Amino acid sequence: MGISTGKWKKYQLMLKEAGISRYLPETFLLNENSFWHVMDKYGAVMIKPTKGYMGKGIVQVTSASDNHYEFHVMEKIYRVQGRKHTFEHLLKHYCTNKHYIVQQRIALNTIKQSPYDIRVMVQRMKKSPDWTVTAKLAKVAANGFVLTNYPKHLVTVENAIKHSSFTAPSGHLPEKIDQISVLTAAHLGNYYKNTRTFGLDIGLDEKADIWIIEANIAPSVSLFKALKDEEVYKRILKYRKG
Repeated sequence: MGISTGKWKKYQLMLKEAGISRYLPETFLLNENSFWHVMDKYGAVMIKPTKGYMGKGIVQVTSASDNHYEFHVMEKIYRVQGRKHTFEHLLKHYCTNKHYIVQQRIALNTIKQSPYDIRVMVQRMKKSPDWTVTAKLAKVAANGFVLTNYPKHLVTVENAIKHSSFTAPSGHLPEKIDQISVLTAAHLGNYYKNTRTFGLDIGLDEKADIWIIEANIAPSVSLFKALKDEEVYKRILKYRKG
């Protein structure tokens, strides 16, 4: 039986590499203790199914005032009162019949108040051990959403960085993103030996710090087709064909 491709397993594998682990949000398998550990430490968490796609099943929970906790699901926002009721509500309505992780929420940088993250395609040819960043773009969340899985805009990474309001210097970010992405793909490639394409979701916070949000084993290329850069799209397909 092959190695699991779930989020929890990939997190554990990335945690083994010191050059990658410092860019990972703190993450645990979900239970009541781990939920409150991450919530009390960071004030906001992301709940994710270990196996899922397109952001399905992801819930953001944030500590609010007066012992209330705010749930943000798709564009819907509401509050639940009390710690006991909050975790019970989470299990009853969102975490049924699946394994979930609880993760430190990264306060993503924004463009015109909409958070964005970066999809990086890292690929290698069939007969080559060398990984290459073949494409990257920024996904800007739709109005009212905290997830970028249904983006309002797709823009180049350079434009996203240019229009961001970082509180720290952001020079050389594209190059650093490339370096971290190649290192991550090469490390994971040691375990997923038949995989020649990884799609990494990279987050940037207001301090211009880089976060590896997720590593996708079978990323869709439709985002890059929608960006309408024919050369980039052809390059991805060329590497996929090998």
